[in-house]
Amino acid sequence: MTDIFDPLLSLEEDYYQEGYAHGLADGEKAGRIEGRVFGLEKGFERFLELGKLQGRCSVWKARIKPLDIPAATSTAASHSTANNFRITNPRAQRQIESLALLLTHPPFKNDEESVEEVEETLKRGKGKGKVLANMLNEKGDGEAGSATIGQEESIEDAGRGARGASRT
Repeated sequence: MTDIFDPLLSLEEDYYQEGYAHGLADGEKAGRIEGRVFGLEKGFERFLELGKLQGRCSVWKARIKPLDIPAATSTAASHSTANNFRITNPRAQRQIESLALLLTHPPFKNDEESVEEVEETLKRGKGKGKVLANMLNEKGDGEAGSATIGQEESIEDAGRGARGASRT
C-alpha cells in the first residue's frame, strides 16, 4: 500500500531534474548563440587586420608606379615632392609584390584548414609589413593599423606612419 505523501518525498528531486533539463536546453541555445557571436567577432578582427595590411600594400604599390604627370602641367616643386614618395628600391618593390600576392585571395570558409591558412597569411603578412616599414623608413611598429590618427595629425601623415608630425 502506498502512502499519499510519497510524491512529496521526491518533490525536491523532481524539481531539480526539471530545472536541470530546462537549464541544459537553455544552455545549449545560449551556447550556440554565444559561440556564433564569438566566431563573428574573431573573424571580423582577423579580416580587419588583413584589410589594413592590404590597404598599406595598395598604397605601397601605388608608390612604385612611375609618375604620369604631363610635362606642361607639372611644376618642378610638385614633381620633386611627388618623387620623394616613390619607392625605387628593387628589393622593397619585390617585397611589396610578394605581400600583394600573399594577400590576394584569403579563404572565406569556416573549416580548420581555412582558419589555419588565414592565421598563417596574417602572420606572414604582418612580418612582411614590418620588414617593408623598416625598409621604407616609416615610423611606427610596422604592423597593420599602427598609425593612429590623432587630433593634431593629418591623414597624410598617418598614411606615411609619421606620428605627431605637424602640418605645414
